[in-house]
Amino acid sequence: MRTRTKVAAAISAALTAVLAGGLVSMSTAAPADQAKAPKRNIALILDYTVKKTCTVFPNYPKEGVIGNDIGWKIAPNEIVAWRYNVNSTWSMISDKKYRGSSKNPWWGFVRRECIGTSVGGEHFPTPTSSYPAGRPVPTRILQGRSAITDSHYRAVDFRVSPGTVVDERVRIDSKGTLRDKANRFVIGNVFAGWHVRTTGERSQGWTKVYVPNAKRWGWVQDSHF
Repeated sequence: MRTRTKVAAAISAALTAVLAGGLVSMSTAAPADQAKAPKRNIALILDYTVKKTCTVFPNYPKEGVIGNDIGWKIAPNEIVAWRYNVNSTWSMISDKKYRGSSKNPWWGFVRRECIGTSVGGEHFPTPTSSYPAGRPVPTRILQGRSAITDSHYRAVDFRVSPGTVVDERVRIDSKGTLRDKANRFVIGNVFAGWHVRTTGERSQGWTKVYVPNAKRWGWVQDSHF
């Protein structure tokens, strides 16, 4: 009986050591894994008050753009998020009242004079990210906030270079955004029923296209085809 007790005790001790070793190795591995993960401690999507009632356009308003007047308005007492300035007149914003809408875009272009001051915080906060209230929209042109640069701003490629078209008429099946690169800054929108010209350039589930209705090159997520 005494022998069995010693054996049981030895097995128990061995198991405890193994488990302890596993826990130690897991705890020591965690910081290394965390160190590899990207760190973000700045606000990227900045919330602002609306100064006056204004029209928002899903694509940059210029001659030849089709389907741009969809009755989209913002008004005082609403909150929008500023992303970047196209020029001294137009800014790219997101309108939170349409977030998740299957019909109305969330991202669009509005006159910069329609945007008030910052309310502080951001759409996607982290424990260490913040942005003070009461600040006007930044004056930078074609630069959006970024977590990967020392300046916390990154250039927006608003005029994407043309590509070689491989299919002249590909149908868009659902509303989506047009980006300057795969999953980067929004530079416009596409709608169900529209047709685009696709290229053979693909990246991370996105395809480089030309959008005749928007008169613009950019990247559309493949899930919208």
